[in-house]
Amino acid sequence: MTRSAIARCLACLILAGLGTSPASAQKKAPDGAKVLLLSGGQRQHHGYRDQAFYLSNALEDTGRYEVTIDEDAALLETPALAKYDLIIGLADRRDPEFKLTPGQQKALFDYVRGGGGYVSIHGADNAPADWDPEYRKMLGAVFSHFGLPDGKTRKGEYTVRIVDPSSPVAAGLSDFKLKDELYYHLQIEPDVKPLAVVDFEGVAWPVAWTRHYGKGRVFHTVFGHRDFGPDKPDPLRDPSFGKLVLQGIGWVAEKE
Repeated sequence: MTRSAIARCLACLILAGLGTSPASAQKKAPDGAKVLLLSGGQRQHHGYRDQAFYLSNALEDTGRYEVTIDEDAALLETPALAKYDLIIGLADRRDPEFKLTPGQQKALFDYVRGGGGYVSIHGADNAPADWDPEYRKMLGAVFSHFGLPDGKTRKGEYTVRIVDPSSPVAAGLSDFKLKDELYYHLQIEPDVKPLAVVDFEGVAWPVAWTRHYGKGRVFHTVFGHRDFGPDKPDPLRDPSFGKLVLQGIGWVAEKE
């Protein structure tokens, strides 16, 4: 089966779940929402380009999104940014090639505060030590933070526990197993309310949450690791995790 066909299958599963969920039926993302998917290329430990291709197909196959994939964050400082309803971050921002400049960081903060949406997946929470601490306030957590110890990682199979079933992002989901790379010991804002956690080393680590930043909405998940190289497993293809991510994107795309 081709990657495009797999993406369409996942989209059908997600749409079926959305259609049968009373909570998610109350509101839905506007049809034709414009998405800027800021990827991080295909390098180091992550296959971001393959993930971006797959996620773009899954979104567009729902018929509700128009997706633009770009690897150049310079777009954040251009008037073209205003046409997008939300941004998806799918890159390791500690990578020197994909770090955001101070001007790009400010443009992102202003965009979300003004009502734009932001979705962050896995390595997008990797913030270099010289970044504006505002990134942590917007996202709710960062993996590497300003002179403090880095978070920790561990690959394995985990039970993802849904702890906020009332959230539309968790609609139709129950606890599920996921093989992925867990980010834990992150520097987390005290007001983060997780909608999913993983129990590991005696701690319930937050792995997905939503928050508001100014007039904008934010969704982040620490999961979503895909190794670099052809035909590597991608957690986004897992029906339950894929549904969580797509419903997170749908929630962010809604306007208050």
